[in-house]
Amino acid sequence: MKAQTVEQLLSLLDHPDINLINLVRETVKQAAPELVEGVKWNAPSYALNSNDIITFNFRNYGSVSLIFHTGPKGKDTKTGQHLFEESTGLVEWVADKRFVLKVVDGRFLQTHSAHITQLIQTWTAYAANNFEPTI
Repeated sequence: MKAQTVEQLLSLLDHPDINLINLVRETVKQAAPELVEGVKWNAPSYALNSNDIITFNFRNYGSVSLIFHTGPKGKDTKTGQHLFEESTGLVEWVADKRFVLKVVDGRFLQTHSAHITQLIQTWTAYAANNFEPTI
C-alpha cells in the first residue's frame, strides 16, 4: 500500500527516529505555515505553489536530514555561487541551489531552532521568487 498522506507514511514506517521526524515536521510547519505537507519520493515533503522545495531524508538512522531544493523540475548548477550566504555551518551545500540540513537529535534542533527557522523562511522566500539570486 502506497501512503497518500504523511500520517499514513509514518504509521507504516518502522524508524527508530520517528519522534525526531515529528519534531522536525513541527519546526517546518511553525517556520513556514504556507508550505503544504505531502508525500513525495516516499518521504514527507513541503511544497509552495505545488512545487516541492523541502524534502525529508531519513534513510540514515541516528539523524534526520532535510533536503532544500528547487523542485522536481529544478536545475542544479555548480558554479560555486550559492543562492545565499549561510554562515552558521549547519548546512552542506551540494549545488548552488540545493543544500542539506542534518538534524542529529532533539537537542540539536532546540539549540539551533532560530537558525533552522531562518533557513526555512529564507528558502521559502526564494521559492516564492522562483529561486532568483536576490530576494
